Amino acid sequence: MLLVGALDVQRLVVLVDLAAAKRKSNMAFKLRNKNIASVVKELRKASKTHAKQADKLERINNSPVAKRMGKFQESDAPDAKGKFRDLSAPALASWMIKSRKGNLSKIISSLNQQVVFRRNKDPKYAAKMRRTMDIVRKRLGKKDE
Repeated sequence: MLLVGALDVQRLVVLVDLAAAKRKSNMAFKLRNKNIASVVKELRKASKTHAKQADKLERINNSPVAKRMGKFQESDAPDAKGKFRDLSAPALASWMIKSRKGNLSKIISSLNQQVVFRRNKDPKYAAKMRRTMDIVRKRLGKKDE
């Protein structure tokens, strides 16, 4: 049986409010984890009030954004170990073509991921990744897409 004190209830309310705030900021996919599931399970055992809180957490955890993300798939491409940052755009293009066996889709996906993750924090880095994409397309004989 779960013994819940006033401080525990306040912490749970803060957790629910925090989860709602994160959902609004499009970060709901981070809320899908085992901790929330265990909190939901404990709340269900407690009382009707806690069951309502569990319902709120489950709605947040099962949001459309979380479902859209899908499962994480590990890449079979070799680790870059700083090459994206350290190599020049032409050298990076050569390494990408060699390590991804000329598969344009894999190369562009890797570079696009770098652009998306860094475009706001480091625009020069994102621009370098775009230049690398152009070089790869040119070397593999593909037009700009």
